[in-house]
Amino acid sequence: MYLVMMLFALTSNLSIAATSVCIVLGAILVIAQRICTGSLPDMDKGLVKMVGIYCVLQIVAALMAPDVPKSLEEVWGTVYRISPLFMGLGYLQTRRRMAWILVAFAVSVFVGDAMGAYQLIAWDDFSPTGASNQSAFYATHLLMALPIFYLMCRQDEGVLAKKTVPGFLLVFSLLMYGVVSWGDWSMPTSLDMVWKQSSFSKILLETGPVGLFSFLLLQGYILYRLVRLYQAEKSISHSVNTASYGMIGIWILAGIHLEGMLESSILQVSIMREYWLLMGLLLAAGKMKLLEAGKIE
Repeated sequence: MYLVMMLFALTSNLSIAATSVCIVLGAILVIAQRICTGSLPDMDKGLVKMVGIYCVLQIVAALMAPDVPKSLEEVWGTVYRISPLFMGLGYLQTRRRMAWILVAFAVSVFVGDAMGAYQLIAWDDFSPTGASNQSAFYATHLLMALPIFYLMCRQDEGVLAKKTVPGFLLVFSLLMYGVVSWGDWSMPTSLDMVWKQSSFSKILLETGPVGLFSFLLLQGYILYRLVRLYQAEKSISHSVNTASYGMIGIWILAGIHLEGMLESSILQVSIMREYWLLMGLLLAAGKMKLLEAGKIE
């Protein structure tokens, strides 16, 4: 599963097909483990229950929709995209492995940035798309990458001891995000257009009040867990040379949902998968940090 997560991170900004293969491989490994050992990894029970509640409410919303079969198919698609969350929660074993997964993720972002820089030079406008099919999706990938590069710059152990490369990636990606965002904001818009593009309005229109409530409930619970993690990490480390996994998770969640008021990028396949992979990894690594400090058993 570690190799699957490495491959997932390496292709997360580049190929939806490759991440689909990783999800299928991950499911096969889980099934194989269940058959061979009769057990599954010990996961965060509270989070598993909340995801279960979310899925049940999504099914209820689908059954209330005009086109029930299509809506149920959409529910399966959403659950499928959330599944990377459990890769990190169940199978990340050490923080050193977390560091190497982040290195693979950084390679993925750098390749996308290189493509974006080339497009910026070769194309006639200021809307590079990287490896995505829209500049808005590319910007959202960068929005999630920036806190991860900051985390890499502030870590002292193992493969993240060198700051030059993640520092360069942070600056490079920040510049590319500025260019892409400037291109988007320079286009004429209206309040009606903003409302139609909002992720929250799209969820409301597609799944109704029940679907929107379940979405906000799950995201609110994730935020609650990240805040709790940040508070626990803060109690064991006051050094300015480290970054909290909880804090990085809060930044990613806040950034993507603040952007979601104007864009619906979070509903895009590759972005949702990447978001849930990062959340699973950050929560798992934060738990390991607390275990190492003796804060939890």
